[in-house]
Formats: sequence, structure tokens, C-alpha cells
Amino acid sequence: MKTLTLLIIILFTPLNYADNNLDFFGVTLENDFFFNEDGLYSNGLIATWGYDDIQRLDEQALPDWLAYVAQKSYLNAQQDKRYAITYRVAQLMQTAIDDSVAELVTEDAPYVGMLAWQGQLSAYDTITIDRLSLILGMVGPVTGTKFTQAVVHHLRGASDTKGWENQLSNEFIFRLQAERLWRIYDKTLGNTEFDTLTGINGGFGTLRSDLGVGIGFRWGQDLHSNFSSASAFPMQKLNRPQNSPDGWYLFANASALYVANDIFMDGNTFQDSHSVDIIRHQYGASVGLMANIYNWNFLFTVLRLSEQYQGQNERSRFGSLSVTYYF
Repeated sequence: MKTLTLLIIILFTPLNYADNNLDFFGVTLENDFFFNEDGLYSNGLIATWGYDDIQRLDEQALPDWLAYVAQKSYLNAQQDKRYAITYRVAQLMQTAIDDSVAELVTEDAPYVGMLAWQGQLSAYDTITIDRLSLILGMVGPVTGTKFTQAVVHHLRGASDTKGWENQLSNEFIFRLQAERLWRIYDKTLGNTEFDTLTGINGGFGTLRSDLGVGIGFRWGQDLHSNFSSASAFPMQKLNRPQNSPDGWYLFANASALYVANDIFMDGNTFQDSHSVDIIRHQYGASVGLMANIYNWNFLFTVLRLSEQYQGQNERSRFGSLSVTYYF
């Protein structure tokens, strides 16, 4: 698993480039232990790094193949925009709701371990943000998630999960996704501010294909400068906020989406595996806090998702904590 992770980073991600040094690096923990639960989406470990305020999306800032894609995309054609590049490597896992049973629980969602790389390009100004990203990775035992969960449970003093022998088989996954965000309203309230955001996003691939709309509300200080960190959506897998200057804000987001396929519910794409009947229309909501302390940024989010498959007897909810350092 370590070899696979290093290979992904070396092949797809420059740690610096000619015109600039690394601007930020962060670590995110997503886990349902915030609610004393351990079913469905159970844990996510994400490393994030990148560059802010890039002048152009070309070979000086990106790997050659990604620069070619960027220059052919709609992002590079926009005028008077600032650009950002974000890379992520993430390990995510999902277990059955009843994870104390070693045998396959057919009415529960599949056991899924995922290890993935994401490259995200952003073009933004004070009113709109466009994000375009590509996810490449693997699901299956090769991702090492069974070992990771055993370590986490040992540190927490929790019992071992019994059903990992039923997880999806090794398989390559991908997803191409796009998002646009608008800042449609803002108002000054004393020495604080309030604003409203709306957005649309969608993507396709063997990992997941969907289309969604979202709305978000923020209250805090320096919202104008912090717009590039904002989202109108509950946290999507591998979808972390951008760089954020000084300031803080409380936020609440909600979204509705149509899901065409999701490997976390549908099982392996090219092999037979356990699956459940996915619910196409899904909803999500989140609340949280973003704050900067000197060069450190802290982001805490609590998420609640609607039922994702037929017969689901427990809704997915989990917390997320991100800590990012800006150089």
C-alpha cells in the first residue's frame, strides 16, 4: 500500500515548480466516531497540498499531461481570474452498519476500501469559483484500509471490524468532476458579515456519477477574502476547501443530487461483488466552523446524509477535522 501511494504521488504530483514554492499543506480526518458510530462511511485520511494565486495553468505549474488538459479546458479561457492548484491523496473506507459479523450481510452496503489521488484546478474571482478535478485510484485489499481501521480501533480501544473479507475486489477507479459556485448575496452586520452561496456540480466515472445543486450560508469576518475557501455543498469525497486568508466563519450547507452510479453502493464495476439498490435522489446537510490562527487554518464539519440505498436502516453521519498550514 505504501508503494502504491508513493507511485501515485511521484507520477502525478510535483511538490514544487519553477515559479513558486508550496503554499499550503494539510491533513484531514473524517470519521463517524464523532457520533460514537462505526458503520457506512467510517473513516477518511486525506493529505492536501498545493499552490494559490497561480498566474497561468501551463507546464511551469502542472505536469505536462495535466497542463495540456487545463489549457484545453474552459478554465484557461476565463479573463481576470486567479488560479489555484490542489493535490490530494486519500484513503477512505466504508463498512457494513453491523460490522461485528464476519459473514456477508446482504442487506448492508458493501465493505469498500479506497486509495486515490486527486488533482483540482480552480479559477476564481470575488463572485464565482470554477473547480475542475480528476480522481484516479483503486478500491480493494491493495488499498490497505483493513490495516488502517485496525490501527484506529486499537488506538480508540474499540472492537475489531469482522467483515473485511467481504470487501470489493481490487479495481481501478476514476472520476472527472466540475463545480461552479456563486456568491449571490452579502451583508455587513456590525463588525461581521453574512453571505449566501449557490452552486452546481457534477461528475462521471466508475467511482461515482452524479449531478447536484447546493446552497450555503456563512457568518463571520473577512468573508470576502475567504470566498475561495467556500462551498455550497456538504463535504464531498475528496472535495476539500481551497486556501483561506485571515478570518473565521460559521457555515451551514445543504444539497440535493441525482446519483447515476456509486461504487460504494453498486460494488465492483467489472467484477461480480456484493451490492445494494442505490437510491437515485439523495440529500445532504452540514454545519461547521472555519478559523485561521496565524499561519494555521482549522476546519470542523458535521455532516448528515440521506439514505443512500434501499432498506438502509441508519443514515450516514460523520465529522471532519482539517488542519492546514500556510507557508
